[in-house]
Amino acid sequence: MKISVVIPSYHQAAYLSAALESVCTQEGPEVEVLVHDGGSTDGSVDILRGWASRKDGHPVRWVSQPDAGQADAINQGLRAVQGDVLAYLNSDDVYYPGALAAVAAHFQAHPDCLALYGRAHHLHADGSIMEEYPTEPWNYDRLLETCFLCQPAVFWRREVTGQFGVFDDALHYALDYEYWLRVGREVPFHYLDGPPLAGSRLHGDTKTLRARVPAHLEMARVVQRYAPRPGPVLGWIKHLAHHHGFQTESPDPADPAGRRRFVATMVAQCLRYARELDVPLEAAFLAGLEADLRSVGL
Repeated sequence: MKISVVIPSYHQAAYLSAALESVCTQEGPEVEVLVHDGGSTDGSVDILRGWASRKDGHPVRWVSQPDAGQADAINQGLRAVQGDVLAYLNSDDVYYPGALAAVAAHFQAHPDCLALYGRAHHLHADGSIMEEYPTEPWNYDRLLETCFLCQPAVFWRREVTGQFGVFDDALHYALDYEYWLRVGREVPFHYLDGPPLAGSRLHGDTKTLRARVPAHLEMARVVQRYAPRPGPVLGWIKHLAHHHGFQTESPDPADPAGRRRFVATMVAQCLRYARELDVPLEAAFLAGLEADLRSVGL
């Protein structure tokens, strides 16, 4: 069994070597590594040249040229690789030792398995463990409410891409979440509940931390494509409104007036985004907003 790992990268020289080390030293299955760099000028190309010339570990192929964004880079890579199992690893994330052997063993033992995910960690910028990512056993209705799949710990057979296509390159933040929802609506993912497979780095330059409001708005729009009822979309709208409120109010828990301003802003933004997305307001959602207002004496 061959596992193909596509690594999209752009100006990630600080982390790229660690990502490559984590893939190229994996033992067990045959591994194909393809890096799609977006034309970096930060030293990434020198790192890639060095890895491509190494004689130890799994070989690295790479290209460095402008692309149309992360999804485009991933899609170009997926179309170029030949593996039986596919995955992508962001250049600031890592696989843990033994991860790909465990993935290959599960696919070989379960011929019916088309996609799987495992446990993972959030990492600090220096690679130390911050916390365990909140993965959960597979449940599609629950996936509409929260993304409990950690992207670097997700793998799928080539047949999945043949049936469902590649990532939506119109998306900037929720490209992986949309894909899990698109595929998972018809294909149950297997949960590999063993040792963590990967680490996902959280640092100040990550897109979702830099731009929480647009990221959550895109997630709400993605869930709206697949949710059969308004509830999950409204849940994402409330997350979005919270992030909007923190951006504008930054409440101090010890300041009752500030807390009231925050809750009032959050409720107003919930109603605003529900109108913007044309999502019907469910009674339970409205009751929750009323409870939030009462909690601060509004």
